[in-house]
Parts: sequence; structure tokens; C-alpha cells
Amino acid sequence: MVLPALFEKTRVVAEKTGKVAYLMEASRQVLWNIGSSRFLDICTFVTAVSLAAGFSGRIRAWLRGRKGTAAGQVSERLRALLRAVSSQKGMIRGGMYLGMHRCIVYGMLFLFTGTVMLAIEMHLGVNFIHGAVYLAFGLIVDLAGIAVLIGLSLAIYKRYVVRPDRLESGLRDIFPLMLLAMVVLSGFLLKGVRIVATADPWAVWSPVGHAFALLLGVPLDQHGALRLHRFIWHGHVVLSFSLLALAPWSKLLHMLAVPLSIFSRFPITMRMAAGFSEDSGRGAWTVADCTRKQLVETDACVECGRCKKLCPVFLGGMPFAPMILLKRLRNLVRKGRWTSPLAGQVIDEAALWSCSLCLSCEERCPMNGEHGFGIVAIRRGENERNRVPAMIAARFDRNLASLADASNCPTAPHPGFDVYLWPGCKESNPDQSEILRNVQQLLKKAGVNFSVLEPPACCGGPVRRLGNEPLFQRNVALNVGYLEKLKNATVVTCCPHCFNTLGNEYPVFGANVKIMHHAQYLSGLAADKMLLPGKSSALKAAYHDPCFLGRYNGEYTSARALLESVAGLSLIEMKHSRQKSLCCGSGGGTVAAETARQAGQRLLTRICEEGAEAIITGCPYCREILRAAAMEQASEKPVAILDVAEILHRAEIP
Repeated sequence: MVLPALFEKTRVVAEKTGKVAYLMEASRQVLWNIGSSRFLDICTFVTAVSLAAGFSGRIRAWLRGRKGTAAGQVSERLRALLRAVSSQKGMIRGGMYLGMHRCIVYGMLFLFTGTVMLAIEMHLGVNFIHGAVYLAFGLIVDLAGIAVLIGLSLAIYKRYVVRPDRLESGLRDIFPLMLLAMVVLSGFLLKGVRIVATADPWAVWSPVGHAFALLLGVPLDQHGALRLHRFIWHGHVVLSFSLLALAPWSKLLHMLAVPLSIFSRFPITMRMAAGFSEDSGRGAWTVADCTRKQLVETDACVECGRCKKLCPVFLGGMPFAPMILLKRLRNLVRKGRWTSPLAGQVIDEAALWSCSLCLSCEERCPMNGEHGFGIVAIRRGENERNRVPAMIAARFDRNLASLADASNCPTAPHPGFDVYLWPGCKESNPDQSEILRNVQQLLKKAGVNFSVLEPPACCGGPVRRLGNEPLFQRNVALNVGYLEKLKNATVVTCCPHCFNTLGNEYPVFGANVKIMHHAQYLSGLAADKMLLPGKSSALKAAYHDPCFLGRYNGEYTSARALLESVAGLSLIEMKHSRQKSLCCGSGGGTVAAETARQAGQRLLTRICEEGAEAIITGCPYCREILRAAAMEQASEKPVAILDVAEILHRAEIP
């Protein structure tokens, strides 16, 4: 009903003005009231030079990085890129912010398309913007401009009114927003003046331009409108081409860098296994040692600050977050300081070795930054130059001392069992031994024929994340040889770190076993009615998702399914759960005790605020940190810290 009414109004207005206004005659002259395109040609040339110089400079800088390992699966990554760019989901979080970004992106896409259509008509003489196309063109362009202004208003409101701590609000942040707003507003003003000067009978099809015309029509005569139109046209052209010309020199560069970063990203489960081969196997000691992907990330980072929100290092008071690291690295690249060391200039020494590699930053990053891999690469560079803290070196020494010589390896495991238990580092972590005993008792009650393995070495995951790749591979060589007779066997571990390392990184070295976390295996037994969880005492419990089980491997359901089957247990779903789970601070091989202590206290406090009487997890390190935090808190009714297997074992199992 709306479109026929508009067509009828167009016809009536045309008749009153004495013009022949059949639908197919609706059009306007390109460069009306301007005449020559010389000014437009000059602006186009200057903009082209700026774009060529800017983008070529940035691309040359990116290509100075190490090539790294090809990400593979081009078609799959291309589909992921198209999904991310077209929907904006994953890149932007929150309903209001997602709508804000969509308004800007989609609105600018329509405005740019309209500009291209006008350029084709002007330069190629293809006259297709007339009649119904012209009327629809005017309406769509106006609506697109309104969408952009709405999005910009929300962006400015978020950054300068709400002002969340994670966001920075400098000139580099506000300038592109204000310039884009001026381009759109000057375009509306230009259209309004043209409508006044020409008494455009089709003005109703440009509702925003028509509104500006109504505001301007009273004080303007036709002669004044013509002069004002020429003045505004030149200003609008300068603003529009300035916006385009500054793209490679400003924060707008993220429009190219973000898609490149998303396209070249490795899946988390493949990253450590594939990322340290060939050229990318070296550590990153100086800026020149960074990979191309890492250099692209410096320009893709929009400094949204989302990497700060859950980072245990940043929340612990250290001046570190991936955003800060990338900002410092970008400054060094722009200054051409390719020989500058990364440790100490890009990231503080304390922060470098405190990072737990929980990947909360990567999970929240809109440009799919590989921040954890970058941290490990810098640690490798420090290892290659024997620049590691004494506590880290002591950990390496303990690992070396525990390695069995190949000739003294334990007897290879006997095949024929239903399942094999990988014990993890039970000697150095008493919690792991206790959890392992609970799992063994549950397997016995379920009638499972199992054997506990005696691997010759630690899985090596922690030392790899601390940057000691040679030591990791020594661990792997012994363990792969030990597991050789267990091809296609099921190996269950209580440790998410072992689960991730054995499952995602060992296959590259020839391991061929099926790795399961104990929550997954026990959940399967319960589903097959081999393990029947009984009744627990009335208890409100929250499940804490371990980082290496959840964010690294996407495993969020098995433990919850088990716990929900225990009668009497009321499971609370916390605000910070699943992908948004808070890190306990003890992963990634870190020995930063104070960071882990603060993270444990913070995690315990937030869980207790949600009314939990017990905290259940699936990681011995999370359990250890949370128990230490609970002991520090003076409480009449201390919170119980339990493992999934422990809560099942405590329940009455028939």
C-alpha cells in the first residue's frame, strides 16, 4: 500500500508543477549544477595515490614477517570468512553492539554501491538510473544513510557516554566516526539543497533529503540554493574522498586486515600441532621474527578491549592484554624497528611468563587473533637464548631429571583392555592422584576392564607452552614409543592439559590412540546404563569449565549431563561459564603463583555470589587452586571443591 501511494503522490506533484512526470522519466542529471568533472578527477587521482601508497606500504610490512605454516582448508576458511563478514556474528557481541555494527557496515555497503552506480553512469554513459530504478535508488540510499547515522550514534554513545574501562577513547578512535558522520550528513544536506533548487517532483522518494529541503526551503531562493549547492558539493566530495584516502593510514585499515586475519586463522585444536613446523618453528625474538599473520593482527586490532575482560593477568593488575601487545608491536613496525626485542618492549617479562594461555582473549577477539600462539612464540625466542626465569628453568630441570632413558622405559602396556587410564602428573599433583582413584573405583563398579598406564614421561604440554619445544619433543618421543602397541585403543585422562596435548598434538608425531576426558567416558557409561548415578545430599552446585577442556576443545556437555543425572544435586549455570568461563590462572605451564592465587580468589568469589554451595570441575589444577582459595576465605560454611568423578563417587551408586 505504501509504494502505490508514493507513486500517486509523485504523479499529483508533477501535474501541479506542470511537468510531464511519467514513471519512466524520473531521473536527475549527473554533475548537475557542477558542469566539469575536473575537481572530481583531481580528488580521484589524489585518493588513488594515497590508497596505493598506504596499502602497498602495509602489505610490504606484513610480507616482511615469516611465512609460517599454511593454514590449509582454503574452502572451509573462505566460507567461515563469508559467514563472519556477512552476519557480523562472532565478530561483534551483544545485541545493541551487533545492531550498531550491522547498521554501519550494511549502510555503508549500500552507499558505496550507490556511488559505484553513479560512477558507471557518469564514466561509461550507461543511463540506467531512471524511472523506478531512480526512485528506489533514492529511497534505499536515504535509508542506508539513516542506518549509518544510527550505528555511529550508538558507537559514540558506547565509547564516550557509557565509557567501559576496556575501551580507549582517543583521537584515533573518534576521528573515523566523526568523518563518516560528516560524509553522510553532508550528503543529505546536498540532496536537500538540490531538491529546493530544482523543485524536484520526486522528492518524496528521498525522505531524508526531502526533510532537509523543507528545513532549507523557507530561507533559500533558487539562486542562493544553486550557490549553496556548489559549495556543499565540493565539501561533500572532499570529505568522501578523504574518508577513502585515509583508509590505509587510520583505524579504517581494519576493514582489510580483519578479513585477512580471519581467513588465515588456524583452528585452535590444530594450532600448536601445525604452528611449530618448518619456518614457523623458530621462536620470536625480535619484531622481524613475527609471522605474517601476527603482523596483520597489529592492523586488524580495533582495540575493543574485549581481550581484557576475562584475562587473569590483566585482572590481576598487570599492564597486559593482547590489545596492549599488538598496539606496541604496531608502533614498532610503523617506526621500522624490526630488530627490537619483543620481550621487554612489546610485552613485560612478568606478564610473558604469567599468561596461562586460557584463550579467553582469543574466544572474544573479533578479528580471530592467535594471541596464545604469539605468547608461546615469544617464550620460544627467550628459550633459544637461555633467557628464562629461574623458576621456569627449575621446572625444565625437573622434567629433564624425570625423563627415563629409552633403554629404561617402563614395560609397554599390554593390549586387550577396554580402556587405559593416563595418570597425568600424579606425583607432582596430589589432587590428580585422588581424582584418579575415584575414577578407578567408578570403573570397577561399572565392570570396565581397565589398566593404569605408566608412561615414561609427562605429556609435555606445559613445557611446550613455556616455549621449550626440544624438551617437549623428547617427552613425546618416549611416550609415542610407549603407546605404540595401543593403536586405536581408548585412553582416558583426568587432566584437560593431557587430554588436549595427547589428542591434538601427539597425532603429528605418530600417536594413534583415542583420547577421552574422564567426564566424557563416564558420561558414556551412564548413557549405556553401565554406571547409574544415585542420590546425593541436597546440594546447589556450580560447574566450572576448565579452559583446556572447554575453550580448547569445545567440551561443555559431558560433565553437565553427568551432574544433572545425580538426584538431589541442583546445578547452577553461572554467568561466567562455558566460553565465558573465568580461568583459575594455573594453566599453560605458568609458575606465577600470585597470579593464580588472585585468579582463584576472584573465581571463587564470583561463584559464591551466585549461591553455589559446591564447585565442581573437571581439572585437577582448577580443583587445587580453588581449594587453596577456599582455605584462605574465612567462612562459617566453606564451599566444597569437587571433581566430577568425586561427586559421582560420593553419590549412592547401586
